Amino acid sequence: MNRTKTHRVLAVCGSCISFYIGAGFATMQELVQYEASYGSRFPLVIAVTALIYVYTNLSFAANGHRLQLSRGGDIYRVYGSVLGERAGIWIGKFFDLFSALFCYMSFVVMCGGASATASQQWGAPAGLGAGVLTVLAITTVAFGLNGIVKALSRVGPVIIAMILFVSLVTTCTGYPSLKEGMAQVDAGFYCQAMAQVGGGNPIASGASYGGFVILWFAAFIAEIGSKNDLAPVRSGMLLSTLCIFGAAALCCTAILGHIDATAAADIPALVLAGQISPVVAQVFAIVICAGIYTSAVPLLWTGVRAISQEGSVHYRPVTAILGILGCLIACLVPYKGLINILYGLNGYLGFLLVFLMILHDLKRKPSPHTSL
Repeated sequence: MNRTKTHRVLAVCGSCISFYIGAGFATMQELVQYEASYGSRFPLVIAVTALIYVYTNLSFAANGHRLQLSRGGDIYRVYGSVLGERAGIWIGKFFDLFSALFCYMSFVVMCGGASATASQQWGAPAGLGAGVLTVLAITTVAFGLNGIVKALSRVGPVIIAMILFVSLVTTCTGYPSLKEGMAQVDAGFYCQAMAQVGGGNPIASGASYGGFVILWFAAFIAEIGSKNDLAPVRSGMLLSTLCIFGAAALCCTAILGHIDATAAADIPALVLAGQISPVVAQVFAIVICAGIYTSAVPLLWTGVRAISQEGSVHYRPVTAILGILGCLIACLVPYKGLINILYGLNGYLGFLLVFLMILHDLKRKPSPHTSL
């Protein structure tokens, strides 16, 4: 692989990591609700989510490239057409609008995460973190998709490295209590403190987690696939899988090893970082904010693209209006509640898209150049 292709693989990998690791992952609150809350069964949740992540993103990239989609959101019509052209039009419109709304509401979650992090770590006034994030996100989205990929590809590896460092150290310090922590969670000792997605079913939790990730990545990966060579896009996405889910497993062991301190925390990651030292907690708070920023940007972009095309006269004003509106909503709704309700319910609907994707990809005979 030459240097240019290697650079492109790393750029795609970094972008995927940055997009995936937003407020919920970086704060570890979504890891608590989806994975760690299942105690000894958390690896099953991760396995289900990883399987969905790999299959769907390979499909998004391959079909976006094969059809040379000018707009990533058109990928929903492609999958819906397996039920007929007319059905494809309506299914495509529904998922396109719903995913854009969901991604936009996920941007609101990112604003809430920024506000909660700034308040918990630095005692900032409510809403200040959300306001700063909104300004940065609006500014970045105004430069369009190429500018977003460039910005995200550089931040992602730094975020994953810091998360791995904190998780590895606190996994080691909490290892003597890990088995006991998992047993306590399995026995339901922390069921009141830990909000849980999936109703006690780890497969349902993994399906829900994978489902909401689908709606994040569909338009983004399909458009990247349509504008680039498929091989580096595929390789970069697969590399990101190892980084993301390896980090998730390590984070869960750290959370469970310190379950008495992390179960009820809004920002478990800062609790873990504080177990190492106050200085590490300060640095990690900055890293969390960076992770929130890298997810907030493409989420806001997806919402804006449902209304306005890049380069149009309305693109930047719409970006500013939606960014400010999202910030205001985040200031009015509690952060933990945003994650549990929004991610959980919408994840199941996202998983329905997987069913259409499987039907479509089985029905279509892939060529050697676009096989999944």
